[in-house]
Amino acid sequence: MKICAIVLNYRNAARTAACMSSLIGQGLHTVLVIDNSDDTEAAEELAAMVDKQFDHADYNLRLLNPGSNLGFAQGINFGLNNVASLNFDAYLLINNDAIAMPSMVSRLAAALSDSDAEMVAPIVVDVKGQPLPMLWYQRYFGLQTAFPLLGSFPYLSGCCLLVRREMLREGKLLDEDFFMYGEDTLLGWRLACNEMELLRLNDACVRHEGEGSSRRGKLFYEYHMARAHILLAKKTWHHPLEIPVMLAGKSVALILRAFWRSMRFGNVIPLKAFFMAWRKLNVRVP
Repeated sequence: MKICAIVLNYRNAARTAACMSSLIGQGLHTVLVIDNSDDTEAAEELAAMVDKQFDHADYNLRLLNPGSNLGFAQGINFGLNNVASLNFDAYLLINNDAIAMPSMVSRLAAALSDSDAEMVAPIVVDVKGQPLPMLWYQRYFGLQTAFPLLGSFPYLSGCCLLVRREMLREGKLLDEDFFMYGEDTLLGWRLACNEMELLRLNDACVRHEGEGSSRRGKLFYEYHMARAHILLAKKTWHHPLEIPVMLAGKSVALILRAFWRSMRFGNVIPLKAFFMAWRKLNVRVP
């Protein structure tokens, strides 16, 4: 299986380098690094790091700079549409704050080849080495749980996915209405609606730092997280009449969440973000 990996960088060359190093010896053909930094100094740092540390990597390495911060979904789609990513059987999407454990890619590729699944994910462990559970998303209140609830569906963490080329629609995999967060949840909904198999391997592992380019309690995180829940209410329905019901449910859940988080962090940013999230705004800097 011929595989191309896509990694997004945002103003953290060292973290991206650690991710790229973990991909050496994994059997990849090409690695595309998309620089979403939108910052000349950060872009130069990344380019220098790539030239210095990865000239002898066992994969073809391409550094792409779109010239602005595209966000996660559009950044991934940008890589998928680049000429360097054409003619591959599958794509490994991996966050730059994730570290692939030995043989992860080969095990994912073998599982994808031997199954009817459209995508496969490894077990995700946190920085302490604790495995994270499979997540379910409850559509009416936006609850994320480790077990199914009424109205919920499972999804695979977007921090590391191996996806068949057939999953692309007109060259795109992810919904670009999402700037950050929620893209992987909607991808899970897409699989659920088409009764596609969700495959998560117990013998393939990735370590994920989490919050790699954003911090909880800051406007970027709070806005885009609330915005993702609102967008998901508009996109995860079986019948259009569900939309107002889900928006009402999430309004209650999100305002309660915002009040609690404002008290927790000692500022009004989560509350401010809740009201901002009902509109598409240019909140780009974590």
